[in-house]
Amino acid sequence: MAERAQAGTDETVLVTGANGFVGINLVHQLGKKGIPVLATSRRPPDAAAELAPAAPVEWVLCDVTQRQALIELVQSRAVTRIIHAAAVTPTPEVEQQDPTRIVDVNLGGTVNALEAARLGQVRRFLFVSSTVLYRGFPPDQGRAREADALPPANLYGICKEACERLCRQYRDLYGLSALGMRLGTAYGPREKPSLSRSRLSAVAQLLAWARECPAQPLRVHGAHIRRDYIYVEDACAAMAEMVLHPQPRGGIYNLSSDVAYPLADALRALQAAVPGFQWQQTTDPAAADIRLAAADARAPLDLSRLRADLPHLHFRDLDTGIADYVAWVQAVHG
Repeated sequence: MAERAQAGTDETVLVTGANGFVGINLVHQLGKKGIPVLATSRRPPDAAAELAPAAPVEWVLCDVTQRQALIELVQSRAVTRIIHAAAVTPTPEVEQQDPTRIVDVNLGGTVNALEAARLGQVRRFLFVSSTVLYRGFPPDQGRAREADALPPANLYGICKEACERLCRQYRDLYGLSALGMRLGTAYGPREKPSLSRSRLSAVAQLLAWARECPAQPLRVHGAHIRRDYIYVEDACAAMAEMVLHPQPRGGIYNLSSDVAYPLADALRALQAAVPGFQWQQTTDPAAADIRLAAADARAPLDLSRLRADLPHLHFRDLDTGIADYVAWVQAVHG
């Protein structure tokens, strides 16, 4: 359904946080579709951001906490659509040490991006939200629907919930087509630690261990903990489609797996993809090389709203996604 928007020559999509894990994959997906992209970040792009020369992507240094600069960029470059992916993804330690930076970027940056969208009269604003809003959703209640969000228990979740409400308010007050997509446990190509992402996903940690310590079994605590894993390229392809969608019917969309996989499934998939990788369970979290706790569990999601608007979407299962991720890492890093 996004093909008509793709075919036009008057589209420019601005991606905030474009040098981050989600942002860089969004840039790649939009570039593959031939959509002109204005990729913004606080620092210059690194090697992972490089695209084929034909891809219509321009990188611009822009901090989302600088409201006027962002407004001027959107207006001067005739931006038609915005995907707001800039965020600090903190560990509990980072939240304890630097709460103001989290709020300034995650909440203040979203206000600034919404203002830029409003004043620039963009056609669509897409906010990258999170399934952290289902933290604590009862596992016996089936798939979580968009109306099932729970009160958040950390600054990251508080900001995500507030930003979803801001999108709704801008939609109601100003007629801005502002959507939120609750991204689940993403893994896959181009993930790296940064100032904004201090801890890698569990799958990235597993793969790093398998490559760096092939002769040493990985000690795991919480292998039974289930998460809504989704291959990042699949998730970003869906966001690229939705930002171009002519008539989305929802304001908030689940965007993750409708299956909650235990970490043990990811470990077994990695064993199949990386010969020699071994792991063992431990009941002592202090002795574990990687650990998940009960609070890390996520429910499977109800994707009916997303599939109603994007019925052609296809998401990889965990085995296929991890095999593809391993193949990508081997091709890029050897």
